[in-house]
Parts: sequence; structure tokens; C-alpha cells
Amino acid sequence: MSIPRVDLLIVRGVVLTVDADRRIFANGAIAIKGNRIEAVGPSAEIERLYTATRTIDADGGVVHPGFIDCHVHLSQHLGRGTIPDIWPEEREHEQWFPYWTHMNEEDAACSAMLACLEMLRNGTTAFADNGGRFQGELNAFVARRVGLRAMVGEVCWDIPPYPEVAIGDTRMCLQRLERLVAALPFTEDSRVWSGVSLAGMGYCSDALVAGAKAIARNAGVTLDLHQSFGSADTQAYRRHAGGATASAHLERLGVLDDQTQLVHMIHTDPSEIEILLRTGTNVIHCPAASTRVAMGVSHVGHFPEMVDAGVNVALGSDSGNYSDFFDIGRQAYLTATIHREARGRMPVISAEQVIEMATINGARALGIADRTGSLEPGKMADLVIHSKSRPEWHPGLDPVNSLIYSAQSVSVDTVIVDGNICLENGRATRVNETSEYRDIDRSARALYERMGYRIPHRWPVVE
Repeated sequence: MSIPRVDLLIVRGVVLTVDADRRIFANGAIAIKGNRIEAVGPSAEIERLYTATRTIDADGGVVHPGFIDCHVHLSQHLGRGTIPDIWPEEREHEQWFPYWTHMNEEDAACSAMLACLEMLRNGTTAFADNGGRFQGELNAFVARRVGLRAMVGEVCWDIPPYPEVAIGDTRMCLQRLERLVAALPFTEDSRVWSGVSLAGMGYCSDALVAGAKAIARNAGVTLDLHQSFGSADTQAYRRHAGGATASAHLERLGVLDDQTQLVHMIHTDPSEIEILLRTGTNVIHCPAASTRVAMGVSHVGHFPEMVDAGVNVALGSDSGNYSDFFDIGRQAYLTATIHREARGRMPVISAEQVIEMATINGARALGIADRTGSLEPGKMADLVIHSKSRPEWHPGLDPVNSLIYSAQSVSVDTVIVDGNICLENGRATRVNETSEYRDIDRSARALYERMGYRIPHRWPVVE
């Protein structure tokens, strides 16, 4: 009897499956055939059952499902680090507005490439983009080049902050959303597809929100919108809702269910937790985006209470000049720690819970939990292998604690998406990083020249 052959075997890894039983194989292996996981188990057993075209020896490194970043803005990454950290959050439009209006498609592609390479290097295998400067196909193209799994969107608002960034009235916004879901459909084998994304937070009329949800339901995809980020936008939205909370108002509109994700949700009322739980709505926690600009996430947000109640809470990085980095490992560390500091007790949210938030919970929020988010036979082969040759992994007696509190993403060595090795030995395999970074820096300098924006350094810079 011949031994079944697979395309790839990963052996001798500490495998965090995040399966239904949350099993960890101390000396584990994963067999991959095509783009799917064929088997997971002890190395001795898997190596006895399968032969492979290629074998990767994890050499004791931790292997886990790829991180899922449920909220990013690819088009803003080229401008990160250019807003002084002494500016209050409401001044960000002094940089954002000229950046947005002077950006061209080459700039947007460079921005997306920078963001995708950063996510890949940090162990992210899937992400959701809320909408770029240009049509969603641009960001989809870049995600495909790098090899990531992605749900992309369009920028849509019918109550824009400036007339210059408007894309039309409610009808035109809905047409834009319908066009993209038709152009990038969500099918059984989709690696890049369109969600339905909105600005939210008072920038969208009730008619647009309800219409967008109808499009999302018809296409079978996630509705993605910002909500309740700062106290000012939350209070304004409550006035719009006739005094109701955002969750209560959105429930009245009929848009809350397990295929809706609300991003931020910092300034919430405790009464909203029951609504979110009952409707199955997903909440995307972006801790760095709040701590960077002092929105109050640690002492105002009810994220521990949401997690305790059973609300599906996942993680997001947001954008340049807010969190400034696309790294779910670091977001997970913040999530596990800042709420303890604010409440003065342990653990509030545990290391195990934040790993779930970074993987399987994110997959649920994007509607792909049947495909990815855990390492199980039949699921897509989306996974990360860490190098053990880093001090952060030693002595490594508890792989879960070590991943969240010491290693995070610094030791990511290999990233596999859809069965393809997209990062190997810490370098992207599908694009030339050196030339991409050169193009990215050149594009950013040219964009800021066109903007006429001078970064206000507080220390003297000598050319």
C-alpha cells in the first residue's frame, strides 16, 4: 500500500491549532495538499502517514493560524508618521485632507504594497480594508501580488467631511458598492473579494447604511463600518439617533447580524453589549488606534465585558498616523494588558482569548471561519511559523504566554497563505522587497512635495 503524497509537510513544530478543543501539539506536524490542510497531529504520526514533495522542519518553533487583521486602511500607510504626536486627534485633517486629494494611483499602489508587506512580515495572512483612495481593484491587485487573503472595500459616505472628497449622493454610493461586489465576488475559492464598507460614524445617512446592508446580504459578505470611536462623534451620532445608542439605532435599521462588523466601538453604553450579543454582531477592537490618539479605549471601552458576555471581538490595526503599525501580534499584546491596567485586576482578557481574537474570531467577523482561522483538516492552509532562534522564545515553557507577552511577531520566519509560501526566512517570496521599498519612499517624497506639507519636526534636522 502506497503512502499518500502531499505537497508540503511542516514537522517538529509547537502547533497551536486553535481548533474546537484548542489542542497544542508539542511536537506537531501539518500536512498540506494544494491549498488545504490534509492533516494535523503529532510529528511521528503525520510523518508515518504521509510523504511530501517538500518538508519544512520548524525545529521547535511555534506554528499557529495566520493572524487576521479585520480593519486596515491601505491607502493611508504612505503618510504614516507625519502627524506630530503632540497634535490633538481633531487636527489630523490638516495632514489627511491634502494627502487624500493629492494622492495619485501610483501613490496608492505604493501605500498598499507597504501595508501588505508589513502585514505579511508580521504574520498576517488575511485582512479587511475599509476602502481605498481609488477603486477597490487597486488594493485587490496589490494583495494578490503579495499573496495575502483580503476583503477589500470602497470609500463610501454621503455626508463627507469635505465636499472635495465626496463620491456622490446616496444612490451613487450604493451603485459604487454594488459595482465592486460584482467585480470581486465572494466565491468558494475567493482569496480576494469585496466586502461592503462604509465610513460610518455619522458620515453615512440611514438610507445608505440600510441600502449597503441589503447589498451585503444579497452578496453574502460582511458589512464593515466605523462606529463610536471618540466621544464627539458618539455624542453626535446619538443626537442623530434621537437619543438612542448606536447599537440600538443600527438594530432598528435592521443592519446588525453576524455578517456585520462594527469597528472601534470604544464609547459604548453597557446596554449595547446585550444588543451586540443577541444580534451576533462582530466588534473590531483596534487598541493602538485609540492609545496613539487618546480616545479612552482602556478605561472607557467595554471590551472585557463584551468578551465575557460572548460577543465576537476581533482585532484591527486601523491606519497610519493612528496605530502607525500593521501588526496583530502587538495589537494582541495591548489587548491583553491595557484593560488590566485600567481596571486594576487580572487577567481581564487572557493570552488564550487574544489569540482567539487574532485568529478564529477574525475569521468569523469576515465570514470565513469555515475556511481559515484555525489549523484543521479541510481548512485553507493559512499559517505562520516562528523561528525559535530568538531570545524572546526562550525558555519557552508556555508557548501561549511566550507568543503574546514576549515574542509576538518579531520571530515570524515563514508565512503560508492558501498553501503558498509567501514569506520565507523573513523575506517576501513573490515581490522584490528592496525595489518595492525604493519605489515606496520615492512616491512618498513626491506626494508630500505636491501637498506642500512640511513635517513639523520638534528637533532640528540637519540635511
